[in-house]
Amino acid sequence: KTMLYLFSFFKNNLLLKSRHVVLWCVIFSSCGTIQQLQEESQTTTTQPLVLGNIGSDKDFLLQKEYKNVALPTYNNPIKLSVTQIHFNKSTYKAFLKAKALQSPNINVKYIDSLKNKPQYIKLQIADKIELIAALNAKQNIKIKDYLSLTPYTNIITSLSLVLNKQDTDKLMAAESVFLVEKGLKTYSLQLYTNGKKTAQIPFNDTVVFAYKTSHCCWQENRRHHLNIVDLVTSFNDCPNNTYRNSNRAKEKDKLFK
Repeated sequence: KTMLYLFSFFKNNLLLKSRHVVLWCVIFSSCGTIQQLQEESQTTTTQPLVLGNIGSDKDFLLQKEYKNVALPTYNNPIKLSVTQIHFNKSTYKAFLKAKALQSPNINVKYIDSLKNKPQYIKLQIADKIELIAALNAKQNIKIKDYLSLTPYTNIITSLSLVLNKQDTDKLMAAESVFLVEKGLKTYSLQLYTNGKKTAQIPFNDTVVFAYKTSHCCWQENRRHHLNIVDLVTSFNDCPNNTYRNSNRAKEKDKLFK
């Protein structure tokens, strides 16, 4: 009898815990606060974001938004990498949500049963050294100071987007693609072939549906000036003797003295 009682007790407790787990799963899945594209480790968005912009992720009850806080000045073009990726159900769903708020004129037909799926573009900062140099430059001194005081601020270094067919063909035919500043705080994609400019595509002519950010790693130089020395995608990935929080870089220098 004792054994039967113990078996019944543990069985009922396990059933109760499993029901709680299922209930919490249902609650979180129905809220959908943050959608991640697992294939590309990007966060979905409906905002018309731009590469190189600075801001922070802001969580609301039913969604996650990116809050732009600064637009750096890029005097020199920054090289980008361009990749075409096939849509799947999750990426296509994210695109449709963004398209409804950004550009209804850009259309993509996706049929899951068909073997040949349409593709989208993934843009990434390829020349991280040039980007870091720009953030440390005099023209961005106020932005650099802001970044040093707000460790949870980040910079957009990767975007998934869709262009119209004509611009997509130009982009994929180009030998190299750069992020450039066209006018005051307005950014575009500058295309080159054989060393010559072939086309320029404003970000306003695209539908952005996912992004990825990077965080600054800080270090003091010999003159005791704080500098950004690396950009990483995770809080814990800063190289040795560099710090996610600029204050820690200062404290390390004091301890060394």
